[in-house]
Amino acid sequence: MNTVKKGNDFEDKVFKYINTELLNDRLHVSRKRSKAYQKKDYFSKDRQATIITDISIETFLPDASDYSLLTVIECKDYNSAIPVNDIEEFHSKVQQIAGDNVKAIFVTNAVLQKSALNYAKSKGIAVIRYLPDNQVKLLLQFMTYDTIFQQETLDPSEFNSAFLNQEHQSSGR
Repeated sequence: MNTVKKGNDFEDKVFKYINTELLNDRLHVSRKRSKAYQKKDYFSKDRQATIITDISIETFLPDASDYSLLTVIECKDYNSAIPVNDIEEFHSKVQQIAGDNVKAIFVTNAVLQKSALNYAKSKGIAVIRYLPDNQVKLLLQFMTYDTIFQQETLDPSEFNSAFLNQEHQSSGR
């Protein structure tokens, strides 16, 4: 299978998952005020050109003509660990599109290099591991590291192992 088709197939699976979560009001934004898109483009002032996102969610305040929050989702279907430069590049694109008016989410089937995980944490980028058989494990949610453990979502000793190694475990979703 060629890499473009493989990537598009993965994006389709993730879009279906994200759209289902949105429609069931299980995301950080209201389904009534939000709409999900695939391959939508957004203007970058830095490039003076558009950047095409894998998946985006636009959320609107009542009676607003422009979105009040943009969620940008990057999908990576890799056979090897995600390097830090992939997270850095994604962060740069997100900043060019929406500056501070954005939530970034990185979805992958692969593990992350430790530096990639650390960079995502430092920039507040949510990370989702989409595993075989539609298992989903949230690494960095829409909260801080401390909030995750206060809610007992993940034991601190399991945090890095869940996203830095190849073990697949059933998740609650």
